[in-house]
Amino acid sequence: MSEKDDAGFTTVQYVITVGLSLLLLVLVANLLVDLYARGAIRDALDEGVRAGAPQGAHVEVCEARAREVMSGLLRGPIGRDFRIDCTVESGVVRASARGALRSWLPVLVPDWHLELEASMRAEP
Repeated sequence: MSEKDDAGFTTVQYVITVGLSLLLLVLVANLLVDLYARGAIRDALDEGVRAGAPQGAHVEVCEARAREVMSGLLRGPIGRDFRIDCTVESGVVRASARGALRSWLPVLVPDWHLELEASMRAEP
């Protein structure tokens, strides 16, 4: 075989390698964005229970503060699938969030379903 017969073989390998590398890059970026979103949701729940902890505060105050923080930290469609609920039971304010972080490549990686909760004892 001469060198002319091998021409183009390296190109196919290069295209496959670059394609797989880009796929891996997208998967890692999706993971990092999901981890950031999870942290932002936890921060929103913490802020919600802090706002709802003072004596006389209502559940609506907790939910409003948590939604405000979420809208500040998670803009766009990433946080839209989450439902935030606050309750006050036996002097404890609880905020919970349920929802899913959508996968960028649903064929390869499923959505990440989360149930997060924060609680704080109400001030006397």
